[in-house]
Amino acid sequence: MPSPHSLGLSLLVDATAAKKVHPPRRSYLHHQYESLVKDNRVMFVFQHNNLTVKEFTQIRQDLAGGASKLTVLRAGVMASVLRSTEFANLEPLVSTGPTCVLTTDDDASLKSITDILTKNKKMVLLGGKMDRTLLTQDDVTRIVQLPGLDYVRAELVGTIEAPARKLLRTLEAPANEVHSILDRRI
Repeated sequence: MPSPHSLGLSLLVDATAAKKVHPPRRSYLHHQYESLVKDNRVMFVFQHNNLTVKEFTQIRQDLAGGASKLTVLRAGVMASVLRSTEFANLEPLVSTGPTCVLTTDDDASLKSITDILTKNKKMVLLGGKMDRTLLTQDDVTRIVQLPGLDYVRAELVGTIEAPARKLLRTLEAPANEVHSILDRRI
C-alpha cells in the first residue's frame, strides 16, 4: 500500500496539539509583562550593567516615593509580549542584554525619575514608549525636559486670561481718572 507522502498527501496536524505549553512561571511573567505594556502610559527601557544588589535596592528605594515601578525583565518573555503588540519595534531593545523597564502613569515626575536612574552610570537608557508612540533615547531625553502638564495648563489659562485683564484695565482707566480728578478738586 502506498504511503500518504508518496501520493502527495500530507498528514494533517491538529492545531491544538501543536500549541506549545509553557511552564507556569513563564506564563505568569508573560501576563505580567503584557499588563506592564498595556496598562502604563509610559515605559522606558534601561540596560543595567553589573549593578550590585545594594545599587539596585538604592534605586528602588529612590523610586518608591512615586507612582513608578522598575521591573527587571526576562528578555525572551518580554520579546514575545512585544511581538504581539504594536510595540514590536521595541523588541531589539529588550534583547540587548540585562534590561529593565520603568513604568509609570505620572507625567509630572518623569524628569526626577529619569534623573534617579541615569545618575548611576551602570543604567543606560535605551528607549521606550509613551501612550502609543515609540521613543528613541533622544526622544526620551527631550520629553523629560518638557514642563509638566500642570505647568502647561497654568500657562494656557494665563494666556487666555491676559487679554481679558488688559481689556478690564482699559475699561476701568476712565473711571479711575474721573475719580482722581474729583478727589483733587474736592
